[in-house]
Amino acid sequence: MKFLLILIFSLTIFSCSMGTSFKYNEIRSFKGTLIPELSDEPILIEQISSSLIRKENNKDSLNLPLNLLNYSPQSYKVGAGDVLFIYVYGETERLSAALARGAAINPVFEKIVRDDGSIFYPNAGIIDVEGKTVEEIRLILTDALSSVLNNPQVDVSVTEFNSQKVILSGNFTSPGTVPVTSVPKTLTEVIANANPYGESSPVPLGDLTSVKFTREGYTYEIDFEYLSRKSQIQNYIYLKDGDVIHLPDNSLNQVHVIGEASNPISINLSRKKIPLSVALGQAKGLNQSTAKGKDVYILRPKDLEGKPRIFKSDMSSPSGYLLAGEFELQSQDIVFIGTAGVTSWSRFINQVLPFTDFINSSEDTNLIN
Repeated sequence: MKFLLILIFSLTIFSCSMGTSFKYNEIRSFKGTLIPELSDEPILIEQISSSLIRKENNKDSLNLPLNLLNYSPQSYKVGAGDVLFIYVYGETERLSAALARGAAINPVFEKIVRDDGSIFYPNAGIIDVEGKTVEEIRLILTDALSSVLNNPQVDVSVTEFNSQKVILSGNFTSPGTVPVTSVPKTLTEVIANANPYGESSPVPLGDLTSVKFTREGYTYEIDFEYLSRKSQIQNYIYLKDGDVIHLPDNSLNQVHVIGEASNPISINLSRKKIPLSVALGQAKGLNQSTAKGKDVYILRPKDLEGKPRIFKSDMSSPSGYLLAGEFELQSQDIVFIGTAGVTSWSRFINQVLPFTDFINSSEDTNLIN
């Protein structure tokens, strides 16, 4: 059973026990109520305060898996499909003698590494280069050519990197593959070069707050937008062969303002969180005729620890508006504005129920820290 359905059911049962006079302000009666279907511990309705906001902000951390941060790129290892540029030179006396014997010595060669990981070089034969660095290949060629060149000098470089790739999928402007080269690439570089914003658009084409990063069979969810605002730590996430970066659709990255708002609205987010005051502003504030400013509730299906939470804001005072500017909503939050007067509890249920399908559709998303 999904969070909101269970919550509504529990609240409805409680409201029935209170009689027909149940009002929105009676939600406060649930403070500390145990709802076994949701949690082994009572779910508290938490009053938004400066201390709560500080506590929530302290939870914002850059908890990226250590195996991603600790990965350090090594020297490039050659593989099938790579193109090698080989330049050989040595003392002309030995070279002339080799030519007199009919040995074909061309000082410059471009060689494509075969599917079996080998190349053929005149007077050196077939050389296995798969998984070797250019320095290792240079030493092998130098040794092999010593029979025809006096003190051979060999230079090897990779001119085309075709054997190792990072895959980009999803809502990038330029999805596809990115070659892994001798110059290490970071997550920042690759996402930026793939242009997640499209043509001169301030809103990303996909959800940068939940980039799916897959490495060696494990998928991590990374809030790239948050990281890019708060820290440069993502610059140190180096990519390697086989990594997959998926930019998911942005349509479910929303918060909803319902109830007695002047303009109830679903807000598409370009970042993971927005202040409560911004959401209320986009909903054109509280309806002055029907809203009860003391009863503004934020229903959060799950926090960073996967637990449901309910917050309460008092928007009837200037301090409430100041706190609303600091309290941040996150994706999938529902802001419910209660009513003044005798509006029935069923109005709340009728307005919240349509959003349960939205919550259900995204419940399988896992936040990996």
